[in-house]
Amino acid sequence: MAIMNQPVDILIVDDRLDGLIALEAVLDMPNLNLVRAQSGREALEKIESYEFGLILLDVQMPGMDGFEAARRIRQFERYKTTPIIFVTAINKDDKHIYRGYEVGAVDYVFKPFEPQILRSKVTFFVESFLKTRKLLAQNETIRESERQARYMQLAQLEMETLKRYRNLADAVPNMIWKSKVDGTLDYFNKVWTDYTGLSQDQSVGAGWQEAIYAKDLRAFLKAWIDSMNSGEPFEIECRIRSKDDQLRWHFVRAVPELSSVDKVIGWIGTCMDIQDRKMVERDLLEAQRQAVAANAAKTQFLANMSHEIRTPLSAILGFSELLLDPDLAYEERVQNVNTICRSGQQLLKIIDEILDISKVEAGHLEIENIKVNTMNLLGDLLTLLTVKSQAKEIGLDFKLKNKIPEFIFTDPTRLRQILLNMISNAIKFTEKGAVIIDVEWSEGRLKFHVKDTGVGISKGQSEKLFRPFVQVDSSTTRKFGGTGLGLALSRKLAQALGGNVALESSISGEGSVFLIEVRAEIPVDTKFCERIGEAPPQKPEAKADSQAHALDGIKVLLVEDAPINQILISRFLTSAGAQVELANNGLEGMNKALRGNYAIVLMDIQMPEMDGLEATMKLRKQGYARPIIALTAHALKEDRDRCLQAGCTDHMTKPIDRVLLIKQIAHLAQLDFTSNAGASLRPEPLLEPLP
Repeated sequence: MAIMNQPVDILIVDDRLDGLIALEAVLDMPNLNLVRAQSGREALEKIESYEFGLILLDVQMPGMDGFEAARRIRQFERYKTTPIIFVTAINKDDKHIYRGYEVGAVDYVFKPFEPQILRSKVTFFVESFLKTRKLLAQNETIRESERQARYMQLAQLEMETLKRYRNLADAVPNMIWKSKVDGTLDYFNKVWTDYTGLSQDQSVGAGWQEAIYAKDLRAFLKAWIDSMNSGEPFEIECRIRSKDDQLRWHFVRAVPELSSVDKVIGWIGTCMDIQDRKMVERDLLEAQRQAVAANAAKTQFLANMSHEIRTPLSAILGFSELLLDPDLAYEERVQNVNTICRSGQQLLKIIDEILDISKVEAGHLEIENIKVNTMNLLGDLLTLLTVKSQAKEIGLDFKLKNKIPEFIFTDPTRLRQILLNMISNAIKFTEKGAVIIDVEWSEGRLKFHVKDTGVGISKGQSEKLFRPFVQVDSSTTRKFGGTGLGLALSRKLAQALGGNVALESSISGEGSVFLIEVRAEIPVDTKFCERIGEAPPQKPEAKADSQAHALDGIKVLLVEDAPINQILISRFLTSAGAQVELANNGLEGMNKALRGNYAIVLMDIQMPEMDGLEATMKLRKQGYARPIIALTAHALKEDRDRCLQAGCTDHMTKPIDRVLLIKQIAHLAQLDFTSNAGASLRPEPLLEPLP
């Protein structure tokens, strides 16, 4: 049988050179390429470099025999079916022949071999190899045709897919774009063209850059180039200009488009509108900045507050200790007591300011709207503040710029507090010159222009003036003192009264002018005054001395667990003629109230065993109708409300005002305030505090 003209590589393996020569002599045919190997290891090396159609393998070889070499050859994927003919002069028994077949041999040739038989066998296997190779080539041709057909189908499918993709891209709410592998943008969806006003033709290439905000374009292009070089996803936030020239923040992201062999063939990107998120982030950052500033301000405030509290507290403790000296002169004792009282009032003012600003911040501030004698209020302020101004040897005067209504409707306590704060501040920061208050009334509003010749306020400091817990200059605080709450509190109180507090003008080193205004409706029959002092004077408040017998015959039950408060309040009341009995907690107080005949019960709230609220509720449930006044250090509106809801007749805040306490007890017991004689008890409790 003729051998096909296509040459075939044949591997001949024999450790003996004469054996190789003999094989080459027999198989010397033009269409065979004989490749020698003189050991099993060399044979393994050769098969990696050739595609052999047949292997002739000697069995008996040193190192690696033919059986082991055949076993290892069969481990190569492409040689699992390649014919192996064992050539051997020994091991002709069946046992060895079977072993050869087990390791992959297809035939045996025994030495000395018959040349014609060897050539026939080799020719047979070579022709089989060539036929197989031809079939494989034909199969490859068929497969290539199938691949071409499949490619055409895929191309058609790709076109349809691209069309669907672009339809889908036009339907999504985000901008979508596509680029070539070199970064040239060649597609934009309808959302892009609608938003930017740029057509496809205007956008492709570099035209899209016109829509990117100029200040963001450089960073955009750098990030885009870096991503293309690295193959990593591209992400950036930038502003994109709309067709109506509006800039909106967008999050731009692109990922590589990969081929079937994971080769980058382009990029697919999106642009998502994040304007709303950016605004939220900006607000959060601003809120964070303000929170940090507020915390810093509060830290400074607490440091100043510690100083402000410790100063009067130090005076109270120090002068109290001096009073223990038995050799102290009477005049010095009186002076020390007065200092302790002033320091206590100063400490109480600081605490009240803190509570007031807390009430305002929480929206719990109570505002009255009652008829107020304007002239008396201004006259009292002038009298009170003149003492402060004279102590600093500076002038103080109220000037009426026009006629002022004698009566207005407002909250007198809060208006007085605002004016005291603002005018006291002006006096405090004025070393020479005068403080002048111009007062005017106009269209239902009362205005006060507080002018001083003090240190003044710079433009930078004026922005911080009305912030709670902020003092414009810590060095000023060290020099003049103060909590940093006065101006902020005054403005918030004025706003609660329908007005405002503002800095009208200021020159550093020359002085300031503050405007205070409040809503001031007037009674229909009120008259107008041209100067302070025209209105008839009010009846003066009762002095403490006039209360010496105000509570004669009144029996009071004091329910209080703190021994110091028991002593203090008992002395207040006994000095006014009352009889006082004590109870150390709510349970004891409840039992005594039910058994005794007391005109008034003074009930502390926070006590052991049973608190004052529980004791009051149980007394009311058992029909106890006598007045009960809550005495508590809790001063917020909700604290007062809880006391009244529990059944208390009234609520008084510690530290207790002696004059007010005696006046309230006398009122509830229906005594004439100036009378020495007792009267019958009021049968129904007075649920509102005295005006």
